Amino acid sequence: MNGKKLLLAGLSATLLVGAAVQASFAAPQGNDGMGGPGGRWHRPGFSPEVAYVRMLKQFDTNGDMKISKDEVKAGVDKIFDEIDTNKDGQITPGELRAYRKERVKQWKAEHAKSADEQAQSNQDKGDQGKGDQTQGDQAQNDDNQDGGMHRGHHPHGRFMHEAAMMRTTLLFQRVDTDENGQISKQEAEDAANKLFDRMDRNHDGVISLDDMPNRPLL
Repeated sequence: MNGKKLLLAGLSATLLVGAAVQASFAAPQGNDGMGGPGGRWHRPGFSPEVAYVRMLKQFDTNGDMKISKDEVKAGVDKIFDEIDTNKDGQITPGELRAYRKERVKQWKAEHAKSADEQAQSNQDKGDQGKGDQTQGDQAQNDDNQDGGMHRGHHPHGRFMHEAAMMRTTLLFQRVDTDENGQISKQEAEDAANKLFDRMDRNHDGVISLDDMPNRPLL
């Protein structure tokens, strides 16, 4: 699995547990052509285009550039099982944090490998200076991320860590409908169904480009 796929896998975990939150962000209001019939995607916290691309990467198994409700269910169930490490049928905040941490760790390792390969390629071409700079930049970037996320020395890293904690809390509040502090597979599927129904603007049973807001490019 390459770095982009690992990163998308981590993002998909957020999509899984955050579906109800995103759906509530997308609640229709007004009529400006930006949402479902008679409604719009009116809050900046939700981007249907981003959600659509993430769902395509994870759920579009037949490659038709459309996402069916069955594909969403299968994808959500797969991600749920990956997060539910003790296989008790419930996702806890700790399991979600562990899942995200592992995905970030794998992505960073893959990213570092790519940087090393690029540096080696530059060296082979006689551009040693550029290779050293690439390695130096990567090392500094990794140190900043690690320091901020785990040691608390980098302000940006601390902000990202605190933001992730807040997102986890908010997502559990919205998706955990029985308020037992855990997310069941049924709750996850219900949340994903809410998002699906919100994004399927033309109600044809699939999410496709036809459902995306017709925003101007510039």
